[in-house]
Amino acid sequence: MGQQLQTDIFSFTVFGQTMVVLNSAAAANDLLEKRSSIYSDRPKMTVITDEWLLDARKGLSVCPSGPRFRAYRKMMQKFVTRTAATRYHAYQEVETKAFMKRLLASTDDLEQSFTQATAGIIMRITYGYEVKSPDDKFVTLASIVNEGVLRAALPLNFLVDVVPILKYIPAWMPAAGWKRDILTLKSQKDKLVEETFSWTKASLQAGKAQSSMVRTLLEDIPQMGMPEEEAEDHIKHLAGTMFAAGAETSVTTLRIFVLAMALYPDAQADAQAEIDSVVGQNRLPNFEDQDSLPTVNAIIQEVNRWIPAAPLFQDDVYRGYLIPKGAVLIGNIWAITRDPTVYPEPETFNPKRFLEGNAPLAPAFGWGRRICPGRYIAESGLFIAFASMLAAFTISKARDEHGNEIIPEVAVKEKSLRYHLAPFKCDIKPRSERHRALVADA
Repeated sequence: MGQQLQTDIFSFTVFGQTMVVLNSAAAANDLLEKRSSIYSDRPKMTVITDEWLLDARKGLSVCPSGPRFRAYRKMMQKFVTRTAATRYHAYQEVETKAFMKRLLASTDDLEQSFTQATAGIIMRITYGYEVKSPDDKFVTLASIVNEGVLRAALPLNFLVDVVPILKYIPAWMPAAGWKRDILTLKSQKDKLVEETFSWTKASLQAGKAQSSMVRTLLEDIPQMGMPEEEAEDHIKHLAGTMFAAGAETSVTTLRIFVLAMALYPDAQADAQAEIDSVVGQNRLPNFEDQDSLPTVNAIIQEVNRWIPAAPLFQDDVYRGYLIPKGAVLIGNIWAITRDPTVYPEPETFNPKRFLEGNAPLAPAFGWGRRICPGRYIAESGLFIAFASMLAAFTISKARDEHGNEIIPEVAVKEKSLRYHLAPFKCDIKPRSERHRALVADA
């Protein structure tokens, strides 16, 4: 629509709610970054935040600006800096090596393998909990909750978001199946938040807790300046958000990476040549190699630009436009990353744009005060996963029974706040027997 109107900022109204769409990096940075004190609040999403429905108001990602949100930001400070993220490199390397070994055994269900790997990293970092199987009770529950919340959070997926009075419809009524689903999701969400937190708290009381964000925050309660019960409530909901948001986005990004490597083998070959030159073929890459692997880093940036895992992020005057108080601002990452004046041939996967030109990094983690707090942890996780897979495996298009290549389709599986790729086939094989042994012995 922005192209048709020849503007990078436009608005529309849905049942009295003004929606302002920002289709350029300049507009998004001006408003969501430079004026974040005005635009850091979250829009009211009835199905997500209302106490009659999902009631997720205490989650970091939807928490309104105020004392709780400021407390969350303060709690997160010691964990989310670039330097702090290095504390978790050991966890990320251990889980990545375990994931690589699972790839040797089977590549039939990549999404499950990616889910176990990313959930394993996040559970260790957040709770000090080790995920030992793909059907782990917390991972299974988190996957159910994540899928439900992301569908519910997409604007206009539920009529109650535009006609809030519908929230009062009794759940037993025949036409209220949607409400029964939301209330079931609420109970699952509450169970996940409570049980993961309680596990770490019990481990700490028993003297067995591993290093984690929750353990550190529990130990810091005496210095927080709030009652213990209130502090624990803050900690459990902050931790629940970290787990839920991080796992889903990382799995999506890993699947996009595999799709890109299958469709663009030259980009894969360039990265493998770089890894062989810098790392050699007698070990897997580690974090000390990152600064010496610019092509791998460029692939990370291009994956974030090519198919953003989160295509939308959610009285002032801007460029002569009056933006009314209460308007919902949407930073349209999909449109921003497809601006041909910034990214020539935007539909083509081309990591070299970040090596040879001055292409700006895609705003994959948002803007301003609502920027993803775990972005440095996420970036380091993507590096070790991408670099390790490129070092040891070749990703290629699958073939049918006649030996013909099956071209994967870039398609969306379902309507959700995240970009859910439709299932696609590919081949992932060790680059050689030496590489197979390297992974097996890691």
